[in-house]
Amino acid sequence: PPGAGFESHTLEVFFVKKRKDGRYQKKVTLPDGRQKVVYGKSQGEIKQKAQDLLQEYQSGLVIGDDTTVGEWAIQWFSTYKTNLRKVTRENYAILYNKHILPKLGALLLREVRPAHCQGIMTDVANNSESLQRKVLVIMRQIFGTARQNRLILFDPTEGLTITKRVEATNQKYLTPEQQRRLMDSVVDPRARAFCGLCLYAGLRREEALGLQWGDIDTMIHVRRAVTFVGNDPDPDLSLKTKSSYRDVPILSELQPILDATPRSSLFVIPTATGQVMTKSAFRRMWYKVEQAVDFRVTPHMLRHSFATNLHGAKIDLKTAQHILGHSSIAVTANIYTHIQNGETEKAMTKVQKFISSSQKVVKSKKRA
Repeated sequence: PPGAGFESHTLEVFFVKKRKDGRYQKKVTLPDGRQKVVYGKSQGEIKQKAQDLLQEYQSGLVIGDDTTVGEWAIQWFSTYKTNLRKVTRENYAILYNKHILPKLGALLLREVRPAHCQGIMTDVANNSESLQRKVLVIMRQIFGTARQNRLILFDPTEGLTITKRVEATNQKYLTPEQQRRLMDSVVDPRARAFCGLCLYAGLRREEALGLQWGDIDTMIHVRRAVTFVGNDPDPDLSLKTKSSYRDVPILSELQPILDATPRSSLFVIPTATGQVMTKSAFRRMWYKVEQAVDFRVTPHMLRHSFATNLHGAKIDLKTAQHILGHSSIAVTANIYTHIQNGETEKAMTKVQKFISSSQKVVKSKKRA
């Protein structure tokens, strides 16, 4: 290994030469005899670069490696991401190609600085927190594995964070009145079944689309999920985690909805022609849901509403975790906390109204 057998890891430094372009250059000899030339705009920069060479040498870094970010990203993707689901790999590729490759792809790994990576995060700051996290995770994994393989000495993503977004609306779930209005208004059988499975059983979108009639008896047995690769369903119908495989009791509100759903396919919620759901077909179906009500609603809001009902029924965290299929109880606790915070805000609004009305009464009495 570099440096092995040397009692003192020092560099032999030759004279500094000034080039015609105004820059300085210096030839340095590593302890193993290899020679490298460093360039800089000043003699101080030359000195620093020589010291950096020694530090890299002592750390076992591949001195002079010219691997670019783009080249390593391909190696990282093919080496470390082969076991991911096809749809997940596609999402990684889309985010990398759109947000990272154009700015960093041509740079040498060892040339990338925190400012470069911060520039990427600044560019995506107006996007959702979810997208920002995914972009940051990809960069961290690319540079983290490069460091593990001794291609770089420092990880330029250390200390980077996302930009917190102020949501257009703080409402993450439907009120009981909105839940009632939604289920009274959606008439399309497939759309109604989808809403019922998410709202009354807490299924994720992909789990509801993957549900087959054979999975339903006295319980709903969550065993598969339909995700999309482009517009088409991913042939891999497996669930993401072991915790996602679960059995959920059928509430009395859901049973008549399932009974009224046509059994024209193996799947409970297929396309209009009875095939496995595609992305475009789902969008058309969901559009009917959005048009049926005069308030904002998303598939995840339905599942979050189910979690709200669990909290309202005082279901303990561990049981709620199992019903919702969370791999970590911290995720369930986080949802419960959001609900509690929302209840606190509502309570304080009521207090504010009471105080304001009380002050008005006091002032009117004083005038009298």
